[in-house]
Amino acid sequence: MTADLRTVRSFQAVLFDWDGTIADSTRAMMAAMQFAYKQHTGRVFPRTLEEFRQISPLRLAESTALYAGPQAAEVAASYLWYYTHEGYRSTCLYPGVRALLEELQRRGYPLAVVTNTGPERLSTDLQHLELSTLLTITVTSQDTAERKPHPAPLWKAREKLIAAGLLAAETPMEALAYVGDHPGDMAAAHAAGMVAVAALWGGIFPPERVLAERPEYWAYQPAALLTLFP
Repeated sequence: MTADLRTVRSFQAVLFDWDGTIADSTRAMMAAMQFAYKQHTGRVFPRTLEEFRQISPLRLAESTALYAGPQAAEVAASYLWYYTHEGYRSTCLYPGVRALLEELQRRGYPLAVVTNTGPERLSTDLQHLELSTLLTITVTSQDTAERKPHPAPLWKAREKLIAAGLLAAETPMEALAYVGDHPGDMAAAHAAGMVAVAALWGGIFPPERVLAERPEYWAYQPAALLTLFP
């Protein structure tokens, strides 16, 4: 964990990205993509981790429009079918994440998930990983027209936390932390006026790419984040 602990702020809630931060879903997502692209376009895609990195921050409709052409709708539907029926089985939590979330909840921090993925996939993962009752506030691709790195999804999460009675309406943006593994997560947090916290344990994106966005804090292991949230 970086930063002089004398500068640690008093946070009121913790927001998390999903893929690469809480859920180790790379294998599941790649398998679902390869199944769908092979079925409808005849080619294996993505073939490499670098190709996966290029499309994983995009919403499903965006990535299929770019890479599946006239078969975009069919590829998207097959991807969701495969993931929610088969692919999700290989998704797991990163070591230490469940303990982190449970301890944050015990300490009284409201929690939320803000992701560019769709509600079908997220719901499947939450049930599979038995987090549905722990992470009840979620923002997915259906909640805002914009996606990260635009700040709108993070603002929506704050709105939902307030509506649920978990956050006071006057809570300032800088009292919220957003934890993510992608450079766009750091950019979104800063654009929203929140504090950016880099999760460097996932390994999907090289740490130097994420740190180039100048997060206020970063951690290589989930447990290290607890120093931020007493």
